[in-house]
Amino acid sequence: MDNVQNTSVPLYGKAEPNTAKTTMSVREMRQLLGLGKTESYWLLHKNCFETILINDKTRIVISSFEKWYANQVKYHKVNGPPPGEELCKQSYSVPDAAEILKVNVETVYALIRQGKLKTETVDFCMRIPKEEFERWYRSQSRYRTAADRERDREIEAQTISIPEMAKLLGIPREKVYWILDCKKYRDCFVIERVADRRRVTKASFEAWLFSQSTYQVQPQAEDVPEEPPLKLQSPKSGKYYSFQEIQDFYGISRTTLVTWIREEGIPTIDVGRAKRVRKDVFDDVLKSKRKVEGDT
Repeated sequence: MDNVQNTSVPLYGKAEPNTAKTTMSVREMRQLLGLGKTESYWLLHKNCFETILINDKTRIVISSFEKWYANQVKYHKVNGPPPGEELCKQSYSVPDAAEILKVNVETVYALIRQGKLKTETVDFCMRIPKEEFERWYRSQSRYRTAADRERDREIEAQTISIPEMAKLLGIPREKVYWILDCKKYRDCFVIERVADRRRVTKASFEAWLFSQSTYQVQPQAEDVPEEPPLKLQSPKSGKYYSFQEIQDFYGISRTTLVTWIREEGIPTIDVGRAKRVRKDVFDDVLKSKRKVEGDT
């Protein structure tokens, strides 16, 4: 709001009418926000809100003050509603975005550093425009909101994936894609999408199965017992893994680890000649790539 212009309205000694208070003094503004004199005059110097002169004294136009207050989050009224009402309608803070996605804030900062999420700065605070967040969210399938995860679970219970269909019929996935797209069969299937991946409803699959004789469900081999999930380990330092700890705990090669750090934006620090990896961020990445239990 730096483009707000001050206007001078000399009233030749006449005091402002008491019937409808439209301005307040700098001192009143300072008390309202619990500020010191220097910081309050700094806000005036920045032209954050409109001011006028009455009896040669600067007064702040209350409507412009409230508009400024609703579009920033740095300053809080001592007794009053929280700031940023209008700002929060248009953008998210980094913690807001982390809560929506159910990840930690470091993961959101990593997305920002990678250029996947664009931000703007409002009064020295980083904000993510909601339109930008929605654009990014629609472009990816890894991160999901709580509502979408619940919706996905409901859809998954009523559908089968392409790999599952291929396994049932004993054919390659490429053949399943051909079946779904060929003119002869494509109208037989009802397709749902989960995380931008096609899934076939069980009802339409069964109807198609009985409508033709070329493909049949094949006897399934006994399932090989699944390997037990990995258990998250605690590094010696508590907050940071060493590269060797990750390799020993999870059987991940150094090459794979370096690739993950680069592609996932995992924060590292230098300790002497060695690097350390943020445990909480690495654990999130590991959970997304492997079957993992909670912390030990």
